[in-house]
Amino acid sequence: MGKKVVIIDGVGYPAVGSITGTDNASVARACGRLFYVPGSTAATPERVPVPVLLIGKSGVGDAIDSFNINATYFSYRNVPVLGAIFNKMNLEGFYSLENCKEAIDMYFDKFQPDKRAFGYIPQIPALTNARENVASISQEDQLKEAVKSADLFVEKFAEHVSVDAIVDAARKATLRYIQSTTSTQNGETVSGTKRPAEEIGVTTLANNNDQSKHPRIALKSAAPGFALSREQIEAMASASGAAGG
Repeated sequence: MGKKVVIIDGVGYPAVGSITGTDNASVARACGRLFYVPGSTAATPERVPVPVLLIGKSGVGDAIDSFNINATYFSYRNVPVLGAIFNKMNLEGFYSLENCKEAIDMYFDKFQPDKRAFGYIPQIPALTNARENVASISQEDQLKEAVKSADLFVEKFAEHVSVDAIVDAARKATLRYIQSTTSTQNGETVSGTKRPAEEIGVTTLANNNDQSKHPRIALKSAAPGFALSREQIEAMASASGAAGG
């Protein structure tokens, strides 16, 4: 019986398993939906690579850098990347969930409008060291605690992640791949332009007139070419609570 939605859990970083041809991109290409290209004489159907949703780390710079490294491998293997969910976000401080969300959303809007962040999951204090906390109790009680922890995480996941948007993005990515493959094999030219931001429910920076809720550094000089020194930028960032690195 067919399934409406299939979720495949990836392992490690994207290229894990390359030595045996079982890296995450190869698995995605091998497990996708079957389809026949209209007019093709091929006896066997082709497969649509399973669209990928990356799980990112907390923060801003490292979170985006890591996303791009991981997404690039899948793109190289012609596996669609939908975007990411960013995990274990701090609730307070300079790198709070709200601060990071604003910066990351701005990045995707401006530089990768064909992808998006589908959610930001905060740190859940009750799940901190969950495995270590149940190590000394019976297996039966461990199972009960594991179920409680899973239920709590599912609750938080549903609260902070747009599941419907993920499913919709995966459906659209699958259809685009089929249309692109069909057009290519029929000798048509396929445009390489990105999907408009409006199609995936985000607003580009050019259309966003809302004032940021976080203060920005105002330059006192309007002279052309004026710039803060690296030392000045680092000092102001440090005073705001940013970590060095």
